[in-house]
Amino acid sequence: MTDNTPQFVDDLRTAAPAYFEELQKLEPTAVIDLFEVRLTQAVNNVDETLYYHPGTNDLTANIVFNGKTYPAVPVEMTGLETSGKGIIARPTLKVANANGAISSLIIQQNYNPLKAQVVRIRTFKKFLDAANFSGGNATADPAAKTEEVWYIDRVAGENLQFVEFELTAKLDLTNLELPRRQVTEFCPWRYRGTECGYVAKRYFQVDDIEISKAEMQALASINSLTFDQAVDKFDVCGKRVSSCRLRYPDNEGKNDVTIPYGGFLGSRVQA
Repeated sequence: MTDNTPQFVDDLRTAAPAYFEELQKLEPTAVIDLFEVRLTQAVNNVDETLYYHPGTNDLTANIVFNGKTYPAVPVEMTGLETSGKGIIARPTLKVANANGAISSLIIQQNYNPLKAQVVRIRTFKKFLDAANFSGGNATADPAAKTEEVWYIDRVAGENLQFVEFELTAKLDLTNLELPRRQVTEFCPWRYRGTECGYVAKRYFQVDDIEISKAEMQALASINSLTFDQAVDKFDVCGKRVSSCRLRYPDNEGKNDVTIPYGGFLGSRVQA
């Protein structure tokens, strides 16, 4: 299944004959699930791929397949059931949020996981790269796999234990979204860009702590940067309404000019 478009079994057997030969055995080797979350600059503001494997079948070390390393991370995909009624499945992907690792990625101003491609790869232990075995592996075969492709539609849940993403098929992504702007608690505008409009010579950290000009000059000196380069690196908007109010203290309630905050305050309780 590619982008959730069904393929005939004969086509899949032709594409991955070794996989299906192993699948039909009475005692196949352990099934291995691998996950890739692919983010692109055009869609997610960053070019990066995150690799995971759930650590099942007593495989708790990193797994190498097709030259890629998949760290063992508690991850689970559910809701993959199909229906003959024409309803497209909307599975969920749960990823461990130890020490807030996933939450910290979500709130980064240049990191947008929505519409990122999620690929679920299934193979068997016997087809893993030779690097996984002390004595090598003569049966390693990166083509012996099946793939399912989904896309992150929304953050369905978030707590200290895990972050849950609701996934959707590519067909659903072609639908018109109402409102056309994305409903998010964080401001989507580029900091100091056209919509933001902030040009003042005041600087802040991502947690809204102000950086004085002297402190910025010190940061520039320590990091061998020009002052403007230091501003570009260390002056960061937290994308919260509190961040906007700090930069526009005279706008709300004083001169009837609203702050240029682009988020939606009711979308989630802000931290």
